[in-house]
Amino acid sequence: MSVEPGRICAPDKALKQQRWDRLIASKQAVSTFAVMLENGELVSLDLTQAQAEGLECLTCKRQCGTGQGAFRPVGRIPSVGSVFECVACSGGAR
Repeated sequence: MSVEPGRICAPDKALKQQRWDRLIASKQAVSTFAVMLENGELVSLDLTQAQAEGLECLTCKRQCGTGQGAFRPVGRIPSVGSVFECVACSGGAR
C-alpha cells in the first residue's frame, strides 16, 4: 500500500499502546487530593496523578477498559476532573 507524498501514516496499535503506557508511567507521582465523592462526602486521598485525572481506578489502579475494567464515576476533584472506580471495585473499600 502506498502513501501519498506529504501524508503521515496513522500509528499502529502497538505504537498507540506504547505511547499510552508511557503517558501512564509518567503520571505515577503520588499527591494528596481533596475528593468530593458522589454521596457528598469530602475526603482526602493519596492518589497518583493518573488516578486524579481519571485514567486509573481509585482502588486498584486498573486502566479503563471494558467488562469488569469498565469505569463508573465516584467523585470529582475541583479543577482536575472526575475520578473513577472500575466495575470490579465499585463496592470495595478504599
